Amino acid sequence: GRRMGRVTVFASAGCSHCARAKAFLDARGVPHAVIDLTTHPARLADQRALTGSSSVPQVLFNREVVGGADDLEALEAELGPDGFLERVREALAAPDPTTPRLALDATPPVDADGPVATPTPSRPPMPRHHHDDDDDDEPIVATLNGVRFGFVAMIRELRSIVRVGDSAPRGLMRVVQRRCFTGADLVTALLGKYPSDLGREAAAAFAQRLCDAQVVREVGGSNPGALKIRFRDDPRALYRLQPDNHPGWLNPWRLAWVPRADDALARDDPASLCAALRAEFTRLCDAHADAANPGAVRYDALRSTPDFERLRVRSCALRSARLDSLGYTTRLAFLINAYNLSVGLAIAAFGAPRTRAHRRTFFDDVRLCVGSYSYSLSEIEHGLLRGNARAPYGLFRPFAASDPRVRFATVRIPRDSGDSKDSSNDSSSAPRDGVEVDARIHFALNCGARSCPPVSSYTPTDVDEELEAAAEAFVEGSTFVDVDKRTVTTSAIFRWYARDFGRTDEEVLGRIRGWMPAGRGRSALEGMLADGRGGVRLAYAPYDWTTNASDSTSDYDATATRSEYSWLLGG
Repeated sequence: GRRMGRVTVFASAGCSHCARAKAFLDARGVPHAVIDLTTHPARLADQRALTGSSSVPQVLFNREVVGGADDLEALEAELGPDGFLERVREALAAPDPTTPRLALDATPPVDADGPVATPTPSRPPMPRHHHDDDDDDEPIVATLNGVRFGFVAMIRELRSIVRVGDSAPRGLMRVVQRRCFTGADLVTALLGKYPSDLGREAAAAFAQRLCDAQVVREVGGSNPGALKIRFRDDPRALYRLQPDNHPGWLNPWRLAWVPRADDALARDDPASLCAALRAEFTRLCDAHADAANPGAVRYDALRSTPDFERLRVRSCALRSARLDSLGYTTRLAFLINAYNLSVGLAIAAFGAPRTRAHRRTFFDDVRLCVGSYSYSLSEIEHGLLRGNARAPYGLFRPFAASDPRVRFATVRIPRDSGDSKDSSNDSSSAPRDGVEVDARIHFALNCGARSCPPVSSYTPTDVDEELEAAAEAFVEGSTFVDVDKRTVTTSAIFRWYARDFGRTDEEVLGRIRGWMPAGRGRSALEGMLADGRGGVRLAYAPYDWTTNASDSTSDYDATATRSEYSWLLGG
């Protein structure tokens, strides 16, 4: 029979306004199809052609453009609830829209509407586990009672049998070690679970094998970071499981082995691996959405799931990435995707940063391991993506000149410098003075706040076009021109990072003008800039730091990222 009409929503993952629009339709029983721009960023070209807008969400009744979440609510206010539903019924009773720009399959054909962007998936599918333990090619750490344990499975087993807690205060400063256990406790726990397999001496020898495999790490000692340690069946000797050795790291589970497929992807295309991990995280967020608060996520419930633990385990593959072997565009796309992935994982793992004090420590204490080094969220943003620039109101650069990580700083190479767009950026040298930072990264990085740009996936081949689209969408949705007051009101991002956008207000306004869509606002700004009167004032809208965490989500706990604290000094 004849296909019915359709309500279509162009949306991005992590966009609170998109979640609001979809929840609005769901609450009224309106069936709708979603075109996910995070999964298929090339479909933004279709959205622009249909709506003339780059911002999300965009809701269409067949080919009639309704607009965003505010426009949906305004339409219902104008027509009344019954009138709104009648408009929906009329749209659904009409013929299905035939334009391929609204096609829901992955590769819409080309028709008379003109060239249609072919949405190429920006990531490979997330590898699936066949069972609750790890991939079949993981080396076996131990066999107990005939059961073979890989690295992660062994950690899970030890968590279930060993009492992990804080130590008694020790030393002059009364230092308390967190998430640890004694050597005697470990041997006793092994004997309690496997009495027929182990005597005490054999259990201690088994614990030594766990230390050799880096499942168990020593606390304190002359060299606590050493990979080769001597296990002691002693109530004074303290140990930790590997994930607890660096509790503030997002991917601390593994030191050496990762699944072969993930290892290859991390080395060859780490941006795609990050995008795949982010897609899996988004699915977990959708599964733990707060029904009473559209767009909010119940992160405490998400944190306790085996799927979240598995996701953090798989993110250890990023330790195989080598920044010094990545070309400029590959490194840029990877670092943007890695930052956005890390912020989401950090809120889920450690709680929501709801206050200024929370944010100060959140972005400095939570870390991601890439290659041989770990990076805080601030170091990824300001050290790597902004060419080792100071953070707003910061006194120091993220990396000292002697820090080996400074050579990985990713900056935009001027086109007239003779360097190719995807050059390796000479990984052996530090960023050069006067090299322009690509300010468009500020429209791609999502720090978890409601005023942040929506999350998208960035690809090495198209990152330049994707950043340009992100800039246009963000400026369109956040910039307003008042001709009478000769004022341009925009996001506070332009104040905090003014030096990234230009040396003067006039240069910043010129950048804003370049990203504004054609229309009255852009024409008005161009007129003010060209009329010779000067005095165009930049104003900044308040920044909404509210996260998408549900009210039930716990606050960020800085102590959860630390392995020890002083009983006398606190922290």
